[in-house]
Amino acid sequence: MSTLLGKAENANAEFQDIPVIDLANVTNIDPNVQKALAMEIRDACINVGFFYVTNHGIPESTIQAVLDKAKEFFSLPVDTKMEIENKKTPNFKGYSPLLSGNNNPENAGDMQEGFEFGWEPLDDSEITKDEEKDGVMAEPGIQALQVLNSKKQWINAPPIPGTLVIK
Repeated sequence: MSTLLGKAENANAEFQDIPVIDLANVTNIDPNVQKALAMEIRDACINVGFFYVTNHGIPESTIQAVLDKAKEFFSLPVDTKMEIENKKTPNFKGYSPLLSGNNNPENAGDMQEGFEFGWEPLDDSEITKDEEKDGVMAEPGIQALQVLNSKKQWINAPPIPGTLVIK
């Protein structure tokens, strides 16, 4: 039986599109439906590393409120944002300044700012399993995210209304 690591090493990462996965059946009790959804997510993670989700259950008003707060945060002066730089925290959560990431070793850094966040327990009693829920939020109508495939081609991941991008 092959391992997950073995399958990842042999993945076909020559994708041209970012998968869109419908979560409408995420609470379905049919094991076949659950397995099909899990395999779809697994395939996207192994072969692409990113995917969109629809029917995620997050109200549009909540998404808009988060986007509004993100715009407010990123409008702050750099010195203010650097007070919570991700390199200053033990969990590497927080602000990522311009050029701090580098997806292409031939460049000096990526021309993007970011904010690393994810679920973390408040105390040990909340820990049920190792999990982190990181995602990417994009403003509708603005092309910002691209994903590099194994052919060294940058594939656009444009915002799709009603979806979230998961990495």
